[in-house]
Amino acid sequence: MLLYKNTFENIKTMNCNFPIEDQFYADDKEAIVADGITRDPIGAFDLATCSFEEMLEKYPRPSGAEIVAKEICNTFYKSAGTLKERLEICNNNIKKINEKNIKFCDYLQNDLYGAVASCIKIENDVLYYAYICDCGVIIYDSRGNIKFQTKDDKLLYSDPYINKIGIPWNLPEARIIVRRDFRNKPNNTENGKCVSYGAITGESEALNFIKSGKKKVEKGDLVLVYSDGFSNFLHEKDFINEIKNFNKISFEQYINNKSITNYDSYGKEKTIVLYKI
Repeated sequence: MLLYKNTFENIKTMNCNFPIEDQFYADDKEAIVADGITRDPIGAFDLATCSFEEMLEKYPRPSGAEIVAKEICNTFYKSAGTLKERLEICNNNIKKINEKNIKFCDYLQNDLYGAVASCIKIENDVLYYAYICDCGVIIYDSRGNIKFQTKDDKLLYSDPYINKIGIPWNLPEARIIVRRDFRNKPNNTENGKCVSYGAITGESEALNFIKSGKKKVEKGDLVLVYSDGFSNFLHEKDFINEIKNFNKISFEQYINNKSITNYDSYGKEKTIVLYKI
């Protein structure tokens, strides 16, 4: 049973006509969450010198991140096949969008439009899932214990090596290196391990980073499909109690209060789809 679905806007950009770069589709049996990859503000190369007001003013509208997140959700809804095959179709459609809009990729304000995503399909007592990068799926039992969670591949495999670059993210050199050398590069390895991360950009190499599987679910289990803005919530007792005893008003108050009191951990844009088996 589908209990809830929602995108919570970034607390700092609410009421600012800022693009909504998380998108979702959900019905009683299947769902997808797509998280568009943040764009660079137009003409702002050193982000440290760009004030919040400048960032809002110079941020691209329409945003390529919002465009592809919407396209991924629409394509997923309309396509057939396994979840992984449907994400592959999404990637093909994003390729067409990038061919139309990005004539030369500079990995900065003319970077490829892209998004990451996670999706599920529930059939009888089986949950099928597929994901790329840091969108995810988590299953709790009726007591709130975590039975399964997808991995944050960027956090686990790429970030330790990205952090060794030694150039702060606000500088364009860092953003170019990460997007050019660490995104969708299956041959970028250290000690025999791939240290690249995946994103749906239309590049064929992205398909190497789509992971999928299935898990048995039981009556009373709770299933969440989420974007990375929810990652810090998922293991907290108060959050688990909220979804175990789900009430829309209480839940939204809880999320909004956490977002206001600790922006860095909880306040950014985030999407959740919640099911009870």
